[in-house]
Amino acid sequence: MSLTERAAYLRGLADGLKLGEDPTEEGKVLLAVLDVLGDIAANVEANNESISSLADELDELDDVVSGMEEVLLGEDTFNEDEDEEEEDDEEIIEYEMECPECGKPVVLDEETIEEGEIICPHCRQKLTIDIGFEDDEEE
Repeated sequence: MSLTERAAYLRGLADGLKLGEDPTEEGKVLLAVLDVLGDIAANVEANNESISSLADELDELDDVVSGMEEVLLGEDTFNEDEDEEEEDDEEIIEYEMECPECGKPVVLDEETIEEGEIICPHCRQKLTIDIGFEDDEEE
């Protein structure tokens, strides 16, 4: 039973009790409350219809935007979640060497090795990393 139907049912009960015929003070208040309740029920149902209509329009707009993304960006559209998963799947490889100055271990990643230099976190000396390979460009 909808809200307006329930409000109409209550109005029917009040009419059956003959509250409208020579009403008492309490009867007048009850009839006024029933009128307000009927108005509220009608407004709520109108709002629900508007919300439903807006939701349908929003779904249509979402479909249009998705279609535009496919046309503009190609079929493989950008998805942040997928990119984050790919980054998480990449294994980070670390190497450890002994600092020639202080003898303490220094952890290196591939990027640091490619740069060829690192500052020892213990003694703050600049270390040169030479893995013994020459670049093809230097030959």
